[in-house]
Amino acid sequence: MELTDTISALIFALIVMAVVIYIVMSRYVIGPLAQLKPAERAMLAVMLLGVGLVMVYAATELLFHVVF
Repeated sequence: MELTDTISALIFALIVMAVVIYIVMSRYVIGPLAQLKPAERAMLAVMLLGVGLVMVYAATELLFHVVF
């Protein structure tokens, strides 16, 4: 692996760690999903969708950087 590939893999790993920490912390800060109001559930769904899109973007960038 070249240095640029290693840096890309490191950035992807840091993004994955940040997402895991975000999800775990939001679970403790927000609390049980059943007690949330519908608007709060919608906001949580949009936030998790955004996190998922960032993960897909990071994975795609890493894949294209490694392959090409």
